Amino acid sequence: MMLQEQRHQMIESFLKQQKAVKASELATLLDISIDTARRDLEVLEKKGIVKRVHGGAVLVQKSDNVLNRLFYERQVKNLKKKQEAALIAIELIEEGQAIALNGGTTTIEIAKVIVDKFERLTIITNDLRILSILGTNKNFNVILTGGFFNPDEYTLYGKQCEEILSNFNIDIAFLTVNGLSLEHGLTDFRMHEVGVIQTIISRTRHKVVVADSSKFETSSYINVYPLQDIDLIVTDSSLPSNIVDEYSKHGIRILSPN
Repeated sequence: MMLQEQRHQMIESFLKQQKAVKASELATLLDISIDTARRDLEVLEKKGIVKRVHGGAVLVQKSDNVLNRLFYERQVKNLKKKQEAALIAIELIEEGQAIALNGGTTTIEIAKVIVDKFERLTIITNDLRILSILGTNKNFNVILTGGFFNPDEYTLYGKQCEEILSNFNIDIAFLTVNGLSLEHGLTDFRMHEVGVIQTIISRTRHKVVVADSSKFETSSYINVYPLQDIDLIVTDSSLPSNIVDEYSKHGIRILSPN
């Protein structure tokens, strides 16, 4: 059963996208009773996150500055480790390939490196920040998915986004998630990024997760994909050798500067 804190995180994430929700919708989404959904909304109202209305709740609006600050904090956290992993990841790319980058702070670092290192690539992404970086290389074929806009992450998501992704045969995908562990596999808190990641994986020949060492053996509340179905994990030099050995025992390949 999902813990209360996990439910609250999921409710807040849902409301950031939809702005309003009915208690009955939450009951279905989280597989809980309507009474439990109402109690969760009551707790979140006391925290100042939601305002209850008849039958449900609406999100208490935060300023864009707050949302941008939250993204910025993730972007600068472990930045050197992300940059180190990005430099390793691009060694896997060959000129002329079709690659995919899902939304995320680590894939942004990959985009910054490949824009100056390669001449001919086709790149598909759902991230507007990545688009703006790659757009400076006029030799690239850059494809932006359609879909709904997520103002918190500057990414696109939804059925239209996934349908567009499903039309491509991708040589190599570089994927970023919030956490990965032997117990839960790839996990994330970004509800609407999950379908995007899963669709990219289904259309990709070589699936690579790029994650800084702090994300290993951590879990977020949404299961995304089994680790065993990923071809390679690229990380930085700070990953302890015992984790590398343990993952290797489970048939999971890790590439790092070590």
